[in-house]
Amino acid sequence: MAASRFLFVHDAWHGAWSFDLVRLELERRAVPSEAIDLPGLGDDATPVAEAGFQAGVDRLIDRIGMRRNWTLVGHGLGGLYVTEAALRASGKVRGVVYVAAWVPSAADDFKSVNARARPSDGFAAATRDDPTSELVTIDPARAKEFLYHDVAPGIAAAACARLRPQPREPYEHAKVDGTADALAKIPRKAIVAERDRVLGAEDLVALAERAGVPFETIATGHCPFLSAPKQISDRLLGVK
Repeated sequence: MAASRFLFVHDAWHGAWSFDLVRLELERRAVPSEAIDLPGLGDDATPVAEAGFQAGVDRLIDRIGMRRNWTLVGHGLGGLYVTEAALRASGKVRGVVYVAAWVPSAADDFKSVNARARPSDGFAAATRDDPTSELVTIDPARAKEFLYHDVAPGIAAAACARLRPQPREPYEHAKVDGTADALAKIPRKAIVAERDRVLGAEDLVALAERAGVPFETIATGHCPFLSAPKQISDRLLGVK
């Protein structure tokens, strides 16, 4: 069987840049990987009115293209994108990994998973929903202790500087449209961050168990791609 290639999908407010360190680690091990900016995030200039969930899934499908043996890795909100993309990718995806991410079951929408694994009150206080602009803004200074508390200070500061307002549309319209039978055919696993201050580890474990997805834990905060790139690479490659 041909070796897998990884395709990373970031969390809200973030971008493809959040995987730079783990992709360098994978490159060192001669493992191919790619990452995308979801619409309106990272370095992408899509207008907020066009930065919807389906546009993000379409972008993933376009990146997958005709190539096979993809392992899709979703972080946080990215868990919903990789699930829907895997269902639509016509056998080109060999597996899905959720890292500190919502793990959906068939027919789940964002509200379903969020009701079972809500962001911590402290982190939620660092964000503001602005219906007028159709954006959810974030205060990097307040969010830093929740997102990056175990990340090296220089890396954390650089990450804070790159956070962008999150389009609201995915929160309202993200949904997994595939059937339970279709989803069961896709190998899935979850990596739960034990020290996550954004999404509680116990809640994410409960979501994974509800979806029938095996899980393991890693002793990091919400962003192990930035705090522990070697360790998360080991987990992605199955090295204990």
